[in-house]
Amino acid sequence: MKLHQKGYLLVELSQVANAWDYELIAIALQEYGVSGSRWVNTFRVALDELASAGLTTIIDKKLDDGTYAGKDKVLFQYRLNEFGRTRMRETGLLTDD
Repeated sequence: MKLHQKGYLLVELSQVANAWDYELIAIALQEYGVSGSRWVNTFRVALDELASAGLTTIIDKKLDDGTYAGKDKVLFQYRLNEFGRTRMRETGLLTDD
């Protein structure tokens, strides 16, 4: 059984210093075996919700030149913050650092 999408994204972020949304979305699409704009947007919303909940921090943003998500779309770089790590430990998503 696969982790729920937000849990998966948190686990991936816990393994790196930071990551761009398009990087996280690409690996999530592959992990879940899905494709298409509906799924890209689903993961984009999940990342947005994690930041809104205070579990992750947006550390950078830039306009896409058309390489990743589409020309002039805003790309976000995320980092798992300490509150997110604490909540992951409390829910069993993170057992050691």
